[in-house]
Amino acid sequence: MTKQTGTIVLFDYISAAVVDGELPEGFSLPEEDHDETMPAFADGAMDGINIYHMGFSEMEDADRALLIDALQAAGGRNTVRNFDNTAELLRNFDNAAELFAKLGREKRAIAVGDELQRYVIDHKDEFKAGILYEFALWLMLNSADRECVKFGLLLLELFDTDIEAVKADVRTIGLSDEFTLFAVWIMQKWRNGNNEIFQLAKKVRGWGRIHAIERLEASTQEIKTWLLTSAVHNNVMPAYSALTCWEKSGAEHVLKNHPTQDEFTGIRDIIDGMLDEGPVSGLSAVENKEEVIRTFLCVAETMTLNLADYEVINRICFYFQENDSKRCEIALLCRKMLH
Repeated sequence: MTKQTGTIVLFDYISAAVVDGELPEGFSLPEEDHDETMPAFADGAMDGINIYHMGFSEMEDADRALLIDALQAAGGRNTVRNFDNTAELLRNFDNAAELFAKLGREKRAIAVGDELQRYVIDHKDEFKAGILYEFALWLMLNSADRECVKFGLLLLELFDTDIEAVKADVRTIGLSDEFTLFAVWIMQKWRNGNNEIFQLAKKVRGWGRIHAIERLEASTQEIKTWLLTSAVHNNVMPAYSALTCWEKSGAEHVLKNHPTQDEFTGIRDIIDGMLDEGPVSGLSAVENKEEVIRTFLCVAETMTLNLADYEVINRICFYFQENDSKRCEIALLCRKMLH
């Protein structure tokens, strides 16, 4: 899909691209204006990088004041006088959206989300709940600004959205990796929220899958099987989800109890992701990692192995060969299998 610039409504852009309930491979939102000397980031990447690597700086007083002004403009008691006056309501929403867009240029929505929600909760008497709710929906459905859509989703999280019409819109916006995390936060509060997160996680392939997996509860065997055999695969880096998939899927138990060929392949891919250790902790965070790897290699000797299996065994060898004598035994076992 060709990237576009301008004031295209992001919800409409996403909706128009959906095919059979999913976005096509390679889909991305319209490209934003950015410094031409800097690389363009994939959808969801900037929020992901902040979460996993950079963290969030404290809000400055000026940003906090702008946040309060934007909230008050969105649904403060002194703003809209007549809920039924559509023109007045939209003027009010436009004004609030401009303030949120200005805030989004200074601070990413994810960095101020907690403070935004806390302010509304702590000052609930200052707001017209119905107006604020309508504004949140309007912002999600009508904004051309990524951070504004996220601000809308953060506000929606404060309300009861377990309503089919709203849920349908949240499911749609969540198909974009840029907004998956914010949609998942809303879904967590739905009666069947965990299954909604599961269905969404299977449909996203980038940062959205990484975020959804972190918040998905392994409450059914179907979910555990997916976490074991498929979830680690994303188009960012498997390492981000490998340890989570290992823990939530019960991979160690499966490995020790005669895994099928498909289960073995899933475990292999998870271990391969945990060997990375680059972006996040992996195998080093597994308390009995030597025992786990020995078991994996013993099981591997009973399986029909292919090139991908041997490649992972080779990476295991490199991972352990420079360490102490106990670990060198693993490297020796790997070399024996490889030769």
